Amino acid sequence: MGLHWAIPKAAAGLRSLPGILVFQEAFGVNRHIVSVCERLAAAGYVAVAPELFHREGTGLTFGYNDFNSVRPIFSRMSNEGLVADIRASHQALRDYPLVDPARIYAIGFCLGGFVAVLAAMHVPLASAAAFYGGGLTKGRPGVGLTPLIDGFGQINCRTLFVFGEKDSGIPAEDVALIRSRLEALHKPHEIEVYPDAGHGFFCEDRPVYNPQAAAAAWDRALAWLR
Repeated sequence: MGLHWAIPKAAAGLRSLPGILVFQEAFGVNRHIVSVCERLAAAGYVAVAPELFHREGTGLTFGYNDFNSVRPIFSRMSNEGLVADIRASHQALRDYPLVDPARIYAIGFCLGGFVAVLAAMHVPLASAAAFYGGGLTKGRPGVGLTPLIDGFGQINCRTLFVFGEKDSGIPAEDVALIRSRLEALHKPHEIEVYPDAGHGFFCEDRPVYNPQAAAAAWDRALAWLR
């Protein structure tokens, strides 16, 4: 599995830096995800983005208007495969000499939001942030992944959930269900819903990019991780 790394420029000679897993959207470890890694490195994290499509090929990325090419890959993905990827990526961060293994975090977007929650269920994290993770409450046709909500009891860290109010794929009732389940389980969490923001609003390369919501969500996520 390929891993894209971004290391803080001032890291030479330092020890005990925080590490962060960066989980891709449905379109691969593309320019946007690389830029997120670089922004996190600038904020002091050793960032690593695993190529979650590695079972299909190396370095696979797709255009935002080419979901038809992604669809067959989604049909062959599984929770079990992603857990293996999460564990391998987490171990890579733990083994990196500069990283404090007690300060490993996760952030993810779209597909990666789902994966960030899955990571919070299966590896020790200091905290996690999940941006508009789809499929958390119910399965989706043609997608091999299974919902996570029944397993929320396994979440082992503080988790921030970020959604757009105008995300047609994650309606308000799904957000309410996530909230009620986390509250019933007494899991430390916060849910941020940004008005006038749709699915993918954080990505500057997508037509739905909302710069105001993106800036606010980034600041909130960094504060949450800290």
